[in-house]
Amino acid sequence: MHRGDWPLQALLVDGATSPGVVAGEVARLRWIGTTLPVPRVLATGSFADGRDVAVLKYPVGSPASSPENRVDPGHSVQASAKALRMLHRTDPTDFPYDSQLDALLATIAERLSNGEFNPGEMSGPYQRFEPARLVEILHESRPAEDRVAFGHGAFGLHAVLLDNPDEPGGDVTGITDWALAGMCDPYLDLALGARSVASVFGAELVPLFFSSYGLEHPDPLRVDYFSLLAEFLS
Repeated sequence: MHRGDWPLQALLVDGATSPGVVAGEVARLRWIGTTLPVPRVLATGSFADGRDVAVLKYPVGSPASSPENRVDPGHSVQASAKALRMLHRTDPTDFPYDSQLDALLATIAERLSNGEFNPGEMSGPYQRFEPARLVEILHESRPAEDRVAFGHGAFGLHAVLLDNPDEPGGDVTGITDWALAGMCDPYLDLALGARSVASVFGAELVPLFFSSYGLEHPDPLRVDYFSLLAEFLS
């Protein structure tokens, strides 16, 4: 495969409990695509049952979490962290999507009232709590939003594409999965990224993720808070 080749992928389909996901991602991709290396929207449409579909061109490369990129985990972690730093330094003019705490907590409250959260689906440390109690903790321990940046909202190794045609390691060629992008506290993406690194490569590489991002001493309280918040966004 040559660097200029872009494989086709179809972004399907609004599920019964998640209408508008495809349309939301398409709108964000069209906004972000003038600034960052993201999938290109080729066509959009709807099925007869109302479900949306979009055909995308993905950049060449494979996710940082894929088997070929696990040969050199340090490189994959460093490249992903640097991609996140680049993302947070981006300033898409008048980006209209809000992922600050007021908006996120309101969305979580609505989903909680609809019974969408199951304690058994939470990560291990949280399973002994009812979701309603965890949401209370989010409100009780809410930090000040001292900084707001352009954020991904679903960041992880899966979303960072690395081009490695000849040997382990490679350059970042694209970032995918933009349905939740919005202006947010950078620690939301940092917590998501740290969780992804721990899941794929082990917790011992989490410090490398933070240092490669440029954060030698992350705020542990903010990491813990946004790690809990992320349980309700995935």
